[in-house]
Amino acid sequence: MEAVPLLLSLIALAIVSMDLALAIVWNRSARYTWSRTCVVFTATLLGAVVVFALDQYSYLAFSGTVRYVLHYVWELLLVADSAFILGMLPFFASWIIARPMAGYEKALAIAFALLYVADSIAWIFVPMQIFSILQYVIWMIFVTYCIVIMSRVRDTIDDKSVRTMCKTLAIISLAMLPVIILPMLFSQFRELSIPIVSLAYTIAILVFLFIAISRSEKKTEASPESKEISFAKAMDRYHITEREADVVRLIKKGLTNKEIASELDISVNTVNNHIANIFAKTEVRSRIDLLNLLQEASW
Repeated sequence: MEAVPLLLSLIALAIVSMDLALAIVWNRSARYTWSRTCVVFTATLLGAVVVFALDQYSYLAFSGTVRYVLHYVWELLLVADSAFILGMLPFFASWIIARPMAGYEKALAIAFALLYVADSIAWIFVPMQIFSILQYVIWMIFVTYCIVIMSRVRDTIDDKSVRTMCKTLAIISLAMLPVIILPMLFSQFRELSIPIVSLAYTIAILVFLFIAISRSEKKTEASPESKEISFAKAMDRYHITEREADVVRLIKKGLTNKEIASELDISVNTVNNHIANIFAKTEVRSRIDLLNLLQEASW
């Protein structure tokens, strides 16, 4: 029974490793500015799973002082990694749905992440049940927030795979509620709940990336003629000029306003004016909104 958490964490490790590989591949062809963040997020998740697995292995392989010293080392590393993931969750969710976070939301996310760090350190050195419960409560607050904001705008997301991903994460979160609540009542289930929840989410991410890459490849295989037709339709629909279209292409590549100015051999002020006109014509407020709006045109 003691080896079960290690076994589950090793399975999660294998899955999240595939997640990271697929995220890197997807980033090369993705149309989203947050695809790079997906790589960072997945890599951080991989680090957390590795540290948890090492903690479980140390518990089984060593005894006495060595076991306790290693346990504290792995726990502190896991706290740091988990706090980063926790703080990143609301930002990542907002980027996916192209919803800018308000200033107070950012402040609350950082404050709760710091509270999680303080509470987790207290749990490591003073293992009182209240500290463990607070850890899970903080996680539930963050996950609930992300699910709520994604659910509210899910139907407005153009990409079907992203919409499906938001719906899937909401369902998984509801299904995992018993697994999350159980350790709050019985601490002995703590070591089992972490790898089980990790498995659920990493498998969901794996499926999403498989689908996203598959669709990306199909769009890449589309003929240049069809892409030009889609491009022309987008320009006609939003009354976008040729120069503005050039700006949009460079925005998609991730270039800054200064880099766009250098690429097109125009001033930064001219680029700013073009972007302002594009935003006004398409009725968006950010680059992410613009890319999500025009993604079906295969820009």
